[in-house]
Amino acid sequence: MSTAKNAARKIASLDAVGQAEAVHRGDISPLDLVEAAIRRIERCEGLIGALAHQRFDIALAEAASIPNDRPFPGVPILLKDCSTAAQVGIPRFAGNRILKVNPLVATVDTPVGKCLRDAGFITLGISKTPELSWFSTTQPIAFGPTRNPWALDRSVGGSSGGAAAAVASGMVPVAHGSEDGGSIRIPASFCGVVGLKPTRGLVPLPEPNSSRAMHNFVLCRTIRDAAAVLDLLAGGDPRALYWSPSTHRYAHAAAEAAELPRLRVGVARSMGGLEAHIDCQRAVDATIPLLEELGFEVIDRVVPPLDQGDGATYELLLRVSGALAFQGLEKTVGRPLSPDDVEPFIWHMGHPKGPAVTALEYLDAIGRRRAWAVEVMNWWNDFDLLLLPTVCEPPRTLQSHAEETAEETLVTVTRQMAFTGPFNETGQPAISLPLHQRDDGLPIGVQLVADMGKDDLLLAVAAGLEALKPWKDNWPTVCTD
Repeated sequence: MSTAKNAARKIASLDAVGQAEAVHRGDISPLDLVEAAIRRIERCEGLIGALAHQRFDIALAEAASIPNDRPFPGVPILLKDCSTAAQVGIPRFAGNRILKVNPLVATVDTPVGKCLRDAGFITLGISKTPELSWFSTTQPIAFGPTRNPWALDRSVGGSSGGAAAAVASGMVPVAHGSEDGGSIRIPASFCGVVGLKPTRGLVPLPEPNSSRAMHNFVLCRTIRDAAAVLDLLAGGDPRALYWSPSTHRYAHAAAEAAELPRLRVGVARSMGGLEAHIDCQRAVDATIPLLEELGFEVIDRVVPPLDQGDGATYELLLRVSGALAFQGLEKTVGRPLSPDDVEPFIWHMGHPKGPAVTALEYLDAIGRRRAWAVEVMNWWNDFDLLLLPTVCEPPRTLQSHAEETAEETLVTVTRQMAFTGPFNETGQPAISLPLHQRDDGLPIGVQLVADMGKDDLLLAVAAGLEALKPWKDNWPTVCTD
């Protein structure tokens, strides 16, 4: 193996905090980090297909001039192909064939985009998403599928699928992601990385009053990276409708995991009547003794509010959300869309074949969903944490997703968001941890959820689990010699 390739692999094995520390010590330069990441991407991208766009020449120039005293000087990152972490001059395609030809180019940094830039992160490119970020698998027709580094025939989930695959394969140590139903946590579970959804309003959105369900963060390999980046990004707009004050002590909390009090942890293996796949249940079962080893009381019984979910209501709301995404693209391109402009599922969501959803049906569904969310949140009066699967099933094959009809895709999306979407509705912090693998090597994530604003507690517990069963050095065999 060449010296350059050895150096690239050594740097790729470091998390973002480790790379920044190496620069601060003077062991390597910001330019070294970016050059190593580019070599890694060039080696892996042809197999995995995580990127929709690269800007290597610009990134190299930025790395050559970045001050070493930034928190993350030269640490490479990818931005998701969406609008929640834009930076000036970087295009956005939303996984769509029209925008692939005529992309939207950012003229200003969003709050998260600016924060990442100011901290010294260097953006190497844009990670793939499904079209309009609207599938639970990342295989947009316009850009081609992203393949799971653990099994190239398998899905990486969605919508932050390109980000998860890039982190899992060591292209970058962290990658931006966003979600309004599990789009960080689902890909994290499928790709064997860490996926945190912070408390609603803790990390700013470009339009702070636009969505109660949307959350903005990154995917990474270690808890200390998640905590350090949350310290960096936390601080939403206090004038926003959805705002959560920050403690800005997340890295400290993660480092002090041994000092946790005795916590009460509930367990769920089903959600709204949907029972998780046996492999996902086994991952939950295997996590219980780890939590008990940390000194927690685990109460393994049915969690009533979670088992009362209404799948039909959720599907109705997804249909409305899909129609709004369709209309948003029409407004962006400035003309009515045709079936040649979007994928069949998006066309189906924008032009449903069944009866239209009436305003009364929509308002009733919103009311029932919010009442249910209040019930769920009240459960935390007696518990500190909830342990449950991240996704109802292991990653499926890309081919199985490609062969689905539009209606079948809607059912898949609804199912695969069943264990994550509820906590976008409540706004509570939730994290997917890569604690387990099947016998064939496919990752199986487990999810922990804490009460509103308890991100520090969630990260501390996650750090305790990481210490008991480390995953940092678990790498897929793809892209290795």
